[in-house]
Amino acid sequence: MSRSAKRRPVRRRYSKKDVVIRCLLIGFALPLQARAQTPTPDPAAWRPMSYADLQRPSSTTNTYADIWKDAIDRNNRAYADRGDHRFVDGNAPVTEAHFVIWSARKSVVLSVLDTVTGCTLKVVRSAAHATIRSCPMRLAIYEGALVRTMEGGFGCYLELGRMAAGDVADPDRAAAYASYDLTTRTIHTGFVVDHEAIEGCSQNIPLPR
Repeated sequence: MSRSAKRRPVRRRYSKKDVVIRCLLIGFALPLQARAQTPTPDPAAWRPMSYADLQRPSSTTNTYADIWKDAIDRNNRAYADRGDHRFVDGNAPVTEAHFVIWSARKSVVLSVLDTVTGCTLKVVRSAAHATIRSCPMRLAIYEGALVRTMEGGFGCYLELGRMAAGDVADPDRAAAYASYDLTTRTIHTGFVVDHEAIEGCSQNIPLPR
């Protein structure tokens, strides 16, 4: 992560209206809960966010599909309502970006959902094959069988287009990063396109106690 991206965060405050906590007791095992909980090494280090295609959820992506089940269902209905029935065997186009933190007792997922119906265009950088969209964001906290899901407003989502033949992938040219500050219990996000931080995409997301 470039230093310029870290020095220019845009601080976001979450009001009670913005953050809605829903506690759910679940009777099935999620991948995040089933795995041995090895604490995330060096959580303060900037790490690339991971992506999941949720059109056909699998054992490796079910956790993220469950976080967004209501939003995915709404997106499916929106396609069907306008007469688009191409995706009856799965979900309408939907992808997700996430950052996961592990501790000995719990795991935390920061997730951003990308759909045509739920996001708005923010920045297009054709030379870097990159599009930044503003999309819904949620936090999910897993502790034993208890799952807390919190609305987090909107966050940036990086879409990468196909590169032309001969282009070389450069992770610093277009990448989404996140880190976690143990002292302040805050997740930080940052986006770099064309080696510059994207204004409005450096966010500080505090975790609830």
